[in-house]
Amino acid sequence: SAKAVMEAGGERRTAKRQRILEVPHALSQTLKGHVGGVTAVRFNKNGTYCLSCGQDKTIRLWNPYKALLIKTYTGHGYEVLDVAVTADNSQLASVGGDRQVFQWDVATGKAIRRFTGHEARVNCVSFNSECSVLVSGSYDKSVRIWDLKSRSQVPIQTLDDARDSVSSLLVSEHEIITSSVDGCVRAYDIRMGRLRTDHIGRTTHTDTYTHIHIRTYHVHIYIHTSY
Repeated sequence: SAKAVMEAGGERRTAKRQRILEVPHALSQTLKGHVGGVTAVRFNKNGTYCLSCGQDKTIRLWNPYKALLIKTYTGHGYEVLDVAVTADNSQLASVGGDRQVFQWDVATGKAIRRFTGHEARVNCVSFNSECSVLVSGSYDKSVRIWDLKSRSQVPIQTLDDARDSVSSLLVSEHEIITSSVDGCVRAYDIRMGRLRTDHIGRTTHTDTYTHIHIRTYHVHIYIHTSY
């Protein structure tokens, strides 16, 4: 019957949503090596390795399944707040309290370039899918886009719509999505030159968002807020 078909379809959709929302719930490994707090952990595209960064000013490359430290990257003068890796695992980028955006060669462990221009600590960083551009977000309320194919140290574009610190960002094929402590998620359509702003809840002197982190799974965007 039509009702049975609809019920079966609903059950399949529910099962699919449950699979999407499943997360690991048992401890697999503990990776030890950082001195002080760990600020971010990122897996590479296929999940075989992970990178961590922290208050000890270092970035560390791990085999998480063997709890094996592979390489340590040093060069930052202050805490490292975020790290990203290219799809081919050849380069990584890092940002932190020294207001700089570092581009690294994964194999040699050496910094290829350092981009300067932010006026305060840099909270987040991401490559585009072609790994030709770096995007960084800062406490100075700006998002800056850096061209990795040119020799220029000047950002090719600065997005300054946020009214407070930019806490997280995500770069897709044609879109940059940012979150800010001002309580807004902003989606920049690069191809169309359009900005869409979504205000997540309300912020008052007693209800202030401190972090909004964006994570994606397929077509879903998950936003975590803490206040």
